[in-house]
Amino acid sequence: MILEGDCFELIKSQPDNSIDLIITSPPYADIVNYGKNISIKKPNEYVDWIIPLFNEIYRVLKPSGSFILNINDNCSNGVRNTFIYDLISTNNKQNKLKLYDTYIWHKRNGIPNGSPKRFRNNTEFIFHFVKDQKKLKFYMDRALQEPNPTYVKRLKTPTNDFGKVIDGMRVRAPKKVRDTGLVRPDNVFRFSTAGAARDNHIKHPAPFHKELPSYFINLLTDENDLVLDVFAGIGTTGLACKELNREFIGYELNPKYVEFGNKRISGEELETYMVVQYDLDENYIAHYKNSSEASKATGIDDGDIMRTYNRTKFDSRGGYIWKLEPEYVINQYDLQDNLLNSFTSIGQAEKHLGHTTPNHIEDCLRKGNQTAYGYKWKLEKNNYAKK
Repeated sequence: MILEGDCFELIKSQPDNSIDLIITSPPYADIVNYGKNISIKKPNEYVDWIIPLFNEIYRVLKPSGSFILNINDNCSNGVRNTFIYDLISTNNKQNKLKLYDTYIWHKRNGIPNGSPKRFRNNTEFIFHFVKDQKKLKFYMDRALQEPNPTYVKRLKTPTNDFGKVIDGMRVRAPKKVRDTGLVRPDNVFRFSTAGAARDNHIKHPAPFHKELPSYFINLLTDENDLVLDVFAGIGTTGLACKELNREFIGYELNPKYVEFGNKRISGEELETYMVVQYDLDENYIAHYKNSSEASKATGIDDGDIMRTYNRTKFDSRGGYIWKLEPEYVINQYDLQDNLLNSFTSIGQAEKHLGHTTPNHIEDCLRKGNQTAYGYKWKLEKNNYAKK
């Protein structure tokens, strides 16, 4: 379950030594907007802002527990900021959390970025902290994988070891082939990004793919263990916990994400979004299920399309304006069935009317053929072309 509120305060009510795994991806510094009530920290503010949370994380972790932190740095004024390294250093000096290991997330389908003088950045950091490395839960057998074919071939190839001397010549003896069963993985994880979460459900600026939390939940916990995500977002960690039979708590400040995430975890039907294509005068052209479908139809890179509707500083791509809009809308009719307005949510409709009780409109949508506030309300397919 995701609780609404500030994680810095909510975690204070969590008992000592009660959490088996904390896995999270906090708001990145000075990059994206996570909602109007979420303040974005500058790189020079970031460490002082988040270190108090690290102190609480140490307190609530079990001795056998782990803290997995997915985070990335950024650039400003042409140079890379060092706040992530400052964070690790400050934690080592001020906190009892121990940096156990560092992993790299290579994003298989990362969004294009960079400049002519900078390589594409398709990686992020994953830091693994522990409370007590000697008591750490870590199930390596669950992470073993098939060896690379090149590795197997190399093991079977004779080496330059010398054997017996025959007729005055030393001959090469073949090396024994070692067991070529499962091997330990390297520390570079090749997870996908979560463009689908942006395309089809809700406009979260930086969701990670379910692969990421699932991997570490499986590696570091047992069934029925308790997992906490202090920046729960739209509940991806909770969804992974549900599928792997773990208990889950999430904290999230944005009420829209809380509502959506809890619906997502409980399996309720979710509101879906479409990628809508407009010309530069905002005349409707077409709509697509996701950015991949739009890319196939137009030849424009799907990452560029996604960047347009998820980053406000990009107005268009490929000569088109791209928007993420709901597949269904709530239409307001007068009693003679004349369409008056369309809304993307019940809350938006209530705000337009100056009311704060969404139950009345919701009853109309659920039961049909009813009125609220003197109007008819219907949940209908979004007609993008008539806007």
